[in-house]
Amino acid sequence: MSSAISIHVVNKSNNTLHHTVAYTPPSPAPPPQEGHITARASLISLTSNNLAYARLGSLWKWWDAYRVPSSLPSPYNEATQYGIVPTWGYGLVLSSRVPGLSPGTQLWGFWPSNSLLVDLKLVPDEPAGHWRDITENRAGMMSYYHRYQVAVLPGKISELSGKELEKVAWQTVFLPLFACGYWTSKYVLGTQPVHPFGAPGGEWTKDDADLSKAVVISLSASGKTARAFIDTLFHSRESGTGPLGFLAVTSKPDAEWLTSDALPSRAVAYADATSNETTEWIRDLHPSRIVIVDFGGRAGSLDSLMSSLKSSLPGASLKIIGIGGTATAMQSPSELAAFAKIAQIPERVQMNTSAVRDVLIERDGAKAVFEELDGAWKGFEGRAFAKGLNLKMGKGAGGEEGFEGGWKSLCEGKADAVDGLVYRMDA
Repeated sequence: MSSAISIHVVNKSNNTLHHTVAYTPPSPAPPPQEGHITARASLISLTSNNLAYARLGSLWKWWDAYRVPSSLPSPYNEATQYGIVPTWGYGLVLSSRVPGLSPGTQLWGFWPSNSLLVDLKLVPDEPAGHWRDITENRAGMMSYYHRYQVAVLPGKISELSGKELEKVAWQTVFLPLFACGYWTSKYVLGTQPVHPFGAPGGEWTKDDADLSKAVVISLSASGKTARAFIDTLFHSRESGTGPLGFLAVTSKPDAEWLTSDALPSRAVAYADATSNETTEWIRDLHPSRIVIVDFGGRAGSLDSLMSSLKSSLPGASLKIIGIGGTATAMQSPSELAAFAKIAQIPERVQMNTSAVRDVLIERDGAKAVFEELDGAWKGFEGRAFAKGLNLKMGKGAGGEEGFEGGWKSLCEGKADAVDGLVYRMDA
């Protein structure tokens, strides 16, 4: 008989209500069908993105990734009320009927926040080593969440320790976020422009992407996606493409990586974002354009910043790119109205990393896109990307040291932006 495992479930209407439930999987586990694999998560991350997966899980079909087992005790087996929060990380293929994917292969991809066996129907994709999930019940998710990649690691995650495990753990934290930050700077605001919402967003001209006469402002600049964006802004842009200056607005303005000798830059606390000193600094750069990249700034910070900029620099145009949302857990579906209100700001456009990647693959080819992204990641990783951050490694789905404890910290606002939360599911 199989041993019981822990499954962390979250209430879909109030994401602060969550529980860990014991579950005994069927024994023996059914073998995979032709074209399928059976796999299990090994090492997963927990970031503010997971709050978004829960908050918008019904709209964007993230709850469909891994549904609650029907044999869980009531009410936790009610899929209309409870769900399993999906997350990013590494998993291990346990059995396979997919040619080219053998048991023991480690995959990077989208996993449940527990050690449940998962069944995936995979077909080969480009470039080599990439696989596309075509499991029917997951079809409603965006393409970004269907890609699995063979992971080249120093060994099985269950066997890693010390510096090797630490490096892989940081990859687990940052890899889901890096592409968004990189592509925002490189393409959304670059010389080969792509609309932040991809093809569905419509036209996005070189003027829309031009930073040569712009000051860029990052709200919630200490976040991990913002860190990738800022690193790209400082290190990976073409010469002469701007911006004129960069302002980081954050709760932790003392971090040295927020500024650079590469261009005029300044980091300020939220309270100082609209101060006379900050306004004068921006004005002295003589921008004709202000671009705010909002990574989920504090409530009210965007409104106050917009008001200040419009009154102090009336001749400068304003564009806002929204990335993610505030790092708070939804306690009622009525709160979604506030997000809808932000989305209706005329100067604002929402970033959709999946749709941007779709455009890049269609335009440049998958091989070129992923080779470039891999090279950019290696540069980011080599620039001490995790400096000032604290890695916190837990174990399992339940308890204070497991995913449950991390979720509780996120919901209570106790998980700091400088923490990297990862959980081993293989032990």
